[in-house]
Amino acid sequence: MWSGCIPHSTCDRLGGPLTLASESPFRRALYRALHDPVTGLANRGLLMDQLGQALARARRRPGSVAVIFLDLDRFKVVNDSLGHAIGDDLLVEVARRLEGVMRSADTVARLGGDEFVVLVEDVVRVDEALALARRLRGAIAAPITVAAGQRVVLTASVGIAVSAEGADGVAATPSSLLWDADVAMYRAKDAGRDRIQLFEDGLRADSVGRFRSEAMLRHALDHDGLRVHYQPLVDLRTGALAGAEALVRLHHPERGLIPPAEFIPVAEETGLVVPLGAWVVAEAAGQAAAWRALQPAEAPPMTVSINLSGRQLATPGFAVEVGAAIARSGADASRLCFEVTENTLLDAGGSSVETLQELKALGVHLAIDDFGTGHSSLTWLRRIPADFLKVDKMFVSGLGTNDGDTAIVRAVIDLGRALGLTTVAEGVETPEQLEALRDLQCDWAQGFHLAHPGPAEAVTRLLKEGTRW
Repeated sequence: MWSGCIPHSTCDRLGGPLTLASESPFRRALYRALHDPVTGLANRGLLMDQLGQALARARRRPGSVAVIFLDLDRFKVVNDSLGHAIGDDLLVEVARRLEGVMRSADTVARLGGDEFVVLVEDVVRVDEALALARRLRGAIAAPITVAAGQRVVLTASVGIAVSAEGADGVAATPSSLLWDADVAMYRAKDAGRDRIQLFEDGLRADSVGRFRSEAMLRHALDHDGLRVHYQPLVDLRTGALAGAEALVRLHHPERGLIPPAEFIPVAEETGLVVPLGAWVVAEAAGQAAAWRALQPAEAPPMTVSINLSGRQLATPGFAVEVGAAIARSGADASRLCFEVTENTLLDAGGSSVETLQELKALGVHLAIDDFGTGHSSLTWLRRIPADFLKVDKMFVSGLGTNDGDTAIVRAVIDLGRALGLTTVAEGVETPEQLEALRDLQCDWAQGFHLAHPGPAEAVTRLLKEGTRW
């Protein structure tokens, strides 16, 4: 599809623009080395060469160079649902649409996967790059008809970087400009997807922070730097300890315990959430077995809840690995509950329901977390063999003070009861909220008013003492 020239000096030596139709075997091989095999767009190698030339020209004449980085949102879900052949057809159509927006002198490249980059020269104002990014995003968003007449709508998260001297006075390089556009794209994705983000110097500091967080997490995984804290779950009907939610912490030698908000997003982004999650499953299963040994045989089973990410659900053989971890721990599978949010299910794609069914077949429980804050809540209730329904703390916080929140909590509890699910309220922080939940006949609750997360020993002490709330 792309028929532009590689570096001018090389084109001159070869006798003109390089295309796939070139007769020379050498020229055909060179074309393939510089272009994406699926879309025919420039690949990373050709893009970086073109970007270097564009920056050199920008230093000799007015105007800047803009790099627009586009990442298709949740394309994995489409790929898993429709198949890779249709996924490739969609990528080709996206490439065609991007080229249709651009001038012939501009470069459109595919870096791999669902990532595309557009290189634009002679940008006089940043507004020009923003306007172009809007046109590119609009071109992608138009419905695409695939096999059997099915229509697919794609969105993209877009990052823009424009060449200029940085705060340190250093001019942009091909690598730094592409990096900056990539960083801006990730900020757009973090902000909710289907957005455009212009790179600013502060984003570079954020990117460095993410890199350091990744290094810190890798070190913790390799050197016993992780800990699991447990937040008690209370049975509101009896006041007894009903279970605990496993919450991972990172132990830093100087900073102490680091909360998950600082490293879980990086774990998700890098894929480290898969080994991290496997470690948590093993720890939590072992702890569930230890707590069961402390309980009388006739006591209600104490449940240990574990949060799952979309990447874990999408990992082939995940349920088999969980089964093996449970077997090694000696735990009763019915003592474990895996929690998923609706957004997690969306991120995992078509394989998520099948994986949850495989987990259910092991004998574990399943919970839908943050109910009502995601998409198609009732649809997920119908598709997933859930046992628990967790009321999000956003609604619990308004109990007794906000009529709308109280009505929502009441509706979720009634829905759970009608479906035979155990309802669990999160984020209980006041006596008034606790009393309101008891009046609404919510089954379980957790929150700072009841108990803060703590090491396993703290929960063991509550269990031995027979604490009631």
